[in-house]
Amino acid sequence: NSATLSSVMCTYLLSVRHDGALFDCDFNAQIEMPMAGRLSLLDVSSLADERLLSRPVVTGNHCFACTAGAGSS
Repeated sequence: NSATLSSVMCTYLLSVRHDGALFDCDFNAQIEMPMAGRLSLLDVSSLADERLLSRPVVTGNHCFACTAGAGSS
């Protein structure tokens, strides 16, 4: 459902695990699918450049749950 793409959490939020690992969404964090480039909140240099803003979103079959209806939080 392409109408939901602007409202899925992976396009505007990040999930941060206790060790600083960054994930595109809460669901990816739960199934251990880290962000492209394995960026970390503890590695400030990984957040200081365009890698964070221009990264591809890591996706899987579970992503259909967010795009099926009205999008995710």
